[in-house]
Amino acid sequence: MALTAREWLLLPEKEQQSRIKELSPHECYLLRTELECVCFTDEEKKRFPEEKKESFLHQKNIQKRKKRHLIYNVKKFLRNYQKKQRARNKYH
Repeated sequence: MALTAREWLLLPEKEQQSRIKELSPHECYLLRTELECVCFTDEEKKRFPEEKKESFLHQKNIQKRKKRHLIYNVKKFLRNYQKKQRARNKYH
């Protein structure tokens, strides 16, 4: 399995330098764009609790679920709004 950008960010700095070539072009793109502000010191990485590491590594999946839920709610709101508008137009 290829190294992900988030996994790479959690590696110690020396290991990051030696494993940079394992990142796909897409993962490099993510590092330059979406994850450009993420910066941990080696000390922070050592003290990172395991649950926070897991949360950081799988954050993309969480964001996708939240996005799907938001889209569902927006569509539901629009359907209800359109029904109300049609009902209102019938009687006016």
